[in-house]
Amino acid sequence: MSREGNRPRGPMGGHAMGGPVEKAKDFKGTMRTLMSYLAEYKLSIIIVFIFAIGSVTFSVIGPKILGKATTEIFNGLVGKVSGEGTGIDFEAIKRILIALVILYIVSAVFSFVQGYVMSSISQKVAYNLRDELVKKINRLLSQE
Repeated sequence: MSREGNRPRGPMGGHAMGGPVEKAKDFKGTMRTLMSYLAEYKLSIIIVFIFAIGSVTFSVIGPKILGKATTEIFNGLVGKVSGEGTGIDFEAIKRILIALVILYIVSAVFSFVQGYVMSSISQKVAYNLRDELVKKINRLLSQE
């Protein structure tokens, strides 16, 4: 069985949004308008970027710290088996893992703040766009 026109299918086998894709008529103008909408949120967007960088940085550092705990366990086992050491230093592992938990909590808080501020910005921008649209429609209707 052939599909009609070999169109892409949507989820669950349904029909996807069809039709040709149109190129933007005035991409630069659209971006300029978008930037003007976002201009009043410049400080908030900078805060979002700072918290995003912090969240990613802490998430990337986490596995390195976890590697230190693994190395501590390995060295303790090797020392115990070879008879040269006292075994695993659980106090050192505890300190490393507490630092790791704190690091991941800070990363999660940074991620939460980033998401919260970004969703706040997007809601305000969407509200302003809807408000301007309603005002324009009302203005057009009053001209008739």
